[in-house]
Amino acid sequence: MPIAKKRFFKQYKSEKKDVELRNVQPQWKNAMIGDEAVLMCGRNILRRRILKVHRESLAKIFEKVDFKRILPEAGSVSEARKEVERLYPDDEEFMAFELKDIV
Repeated sequence: MPIAKKRFFKQYKSEKKDVELRNVQPQWKNAMIGDEAVLMCGRNILRRRILKVHRESLAKIFEKVDFKRILPEAGSVSEARKEVERLYPDDEEFMAFELKDIV
């Protein structure tokens, strides 16, 4: 599962973020509910359980998942959309993984 950028990793660690958004890639397309997600930043690792998987357009994902769970620092859906488009300028289909701590 995904390697998180430093700011996203800190947000996961502080529990401000609990949804990982990615463009569709072969290594993630078969992820299922119950699978373990390993979030890495350098040598730091967090493990989370996948509760739900969304695979669709960004617009559909933002209809189903609060944008603050994906990009906590965004002030609006529009701002979140612009950030995602900056990160993934050529992608139209995404995967959003709703995660929870493994206890």
